Amino acid sequence: MHRPSILGNGPKRLVSAPRGCRGIVTETDVESARRYCLKQLQASDYDAHLIRRFMPPPVQDTYAALRALNLELVRLPEMVSNPTIGAMRVKFWHDAIDRTFAGQPPREPICILLHKALRDLEQRTGGVGGSTSSTKSMKFWVSRLIRTRERHMDNRPFATLASLEDYAENTYSTIMYATLASMPLRSMHVDHLASHIGKACGIVAVLRGVPVLAAPPQPVRSPSGVETPSRSQALLLPLDVMAEEGVKEEQVFRQGPSAPGLQDAIFKVATRANDHLITAREMLKRLKAGQDPGHEFEHQGEGEHHYVDEESDAARDVRRGFGVLLEAVPAAQWLLSLEKANFDPLSGLEFQHHPAESHVPPQIHSPEPLVGAVATMLYELIAIVRPGNLTEVKEIAQTVGSLVLRNGGVIRGLSNWGVFSLPKPVSVHQMKHTHGHYFVMRYDSSAAVHHDVRSTLRLEPRMIRAAHVKLGDGKLETVSRFGPPRWRTQGSEA
Repeated sequence: MHRPSILGNGPKRLVSAPRGCRGIVTETDVESARRYCLKQLQASDYDAHLIRRFMPPPVQDTYAALRALNLELVRLPEMVSNPTIGAMRVKFWHDAIDRTFAGQPPREPICILLHKALRDLEQRTGGVGGSTSSTKSMKFWVSRLIRTRERHMDNRPFATLASLEDYAENTYSTIMYATLASMPLRSMHVDHLASHIGKACGIVAVLRGVPVLAAPPQPVRSPSGVETPSRSQALLLPLDVMAEEGVKEEQVFRQGPSAPGLQDAIFKVATRANDHLITAREMLKRLKAGQDPGHEFEHQGEGEHHYVDEESDAARDVRRGFGVLLEAVPAAQWLLSLEKANFDPLSGLEFQHHPAESHVPPQIHSPEPLVGAVATMLYELIAIVRPGNLTEVKEIAQTVGSLVLRNGGVIRGLSNWGVFSLPKPVSVHQMKHTHGHYFVMRYDSSAAVHHDVRSTLRLEPRMIRAAHVKLGDGKLETVSRFGPPRWRTQGSEA
C-alpha cells in the first residue's frame, strides 16, 4: 500500500505558504480588518464613511482599504518623532503593498482587506486578462499615492497653484482612479471627471488643513518617554498666491484670520477648486446629452490612462462610476460653507470628520484665533562662545535657531556683538578663558523648547556661558514692544 512520505511532502507544503502570513487569510481576519478600516473612516473621514455606502457592493472593501491607507499616510507626520522613523514607516507601506499585490499580505488590516478585494476582483472577472490589467492599474495608482505622500511629509508649501493641483491629482484623483480600476471600469470620460473632482477634493483638503498645520504641534512621546513636537507650524498655501496677496507666515501664526491678505489668498485658492467642480458638472450635462465633454483630457496617455475603446457608452460608464464621483458633494458643501464665512478657514467650519492635510486631536480645531492657542513666551539668549573662530559662533547660532524654528518658534532677531573681555576669568571644559565672543538672540517658543535650547547649549563644548531672560508676560500686546536686540556701548571694544 502506498504511504505518503512525510519527509517528502510536509516541508514542501510549509515552504509554499506565503511568508509573512499564517498560511491563509481567514474570513475572521477579513471581518476584523473590515471593522478596523470602517472604524477609522467613521472616526476620521466621515465623508468617506458615508460615500462608501453608495459604492457598488463589490467595491466597498476596496474603497474602505484605500481611504484607510490614505488616512494612515496623512497622519504619519503627526505620529512620528523624527523624519527617519517616518521614512521607515513609508518604506513599510511600499513593501506591504508590493506583498499584498503579490498575494502575500502582511498581518496588517488595510493590506488584508485590500487582498480580499483583489481576490474578489479576480473571481468577478474569471481570472482572465481583464483582472490582470485592473490589478496592474490598481497597484500603479496605490504606489503613486504612497510616493506622493512621502514627498510631502515635511509639509513644504507649494510653489505655485499649479503644483497644488498636481499634488491633488496624484493623491485624491489617484484614489478615485484606483477605485474605478477595481470595478473594473476603464473609461476616459469617467477618469476625466475623476481628475477634476479629485483636484477639487485635494485643494479643499489643503484649505481645511490650514488651521490644523498653522496651530502649534501636538507632542509625540518618544520611546525614552520625552515628549517632542512632531512637526513645525506650516502654511501650505501656494507661494505665488501668498506673494500676490501679501500673506506672511509669521503673521498668520500670530494673528490668525486677521492676518493681512489671508482671506484673499484663501478665496483665490478656493476659486480654483470650485472651477474644477463647475467643469465636472458641465461635463456631466454634456455626456448625459450624448455630446463630447467639451475639452480634452489633459492626462490621457499618462500612467495607466490608456484606453482601447475611447468611444464607449459614456452615459453607461458614468452610471457605473457614479458612486466614486460622489466625492464632489462634501467638497462642494465645504466650499459653500467657506463662502458664507467670508473665506475665513478659522471661523468654526467643521473639520473633525475630514482627513485634512494633517490629522491631529479634535481639541486643536477651534474657531478662536491662533494667538489664543499659541502658548509661547519671548526669550532673550545672551551666549558667550570661545573666541577665535567666527564659524563656530555661526554654527551655534544656527543650531539654536533651527531648534526653535523646527518646533514652531519664531526668531525675533540676532545680533553679533563680537569679542569682549569677560568680567572675570572663567574655567569651563578644562580651559580657562579671559575673553569671549558674544551674540544675542531673541525668540518666541514654548517652555519645553526653551528648555531644550538650554540643554543643548549646556552640552556644547565651545560654549563658555549662556544667560536666558524671559521678556514680557507672553501677551501679544506686551511682546510686540520688544524688537530685535540692540547693543549700546561707548567702550573701545564695541
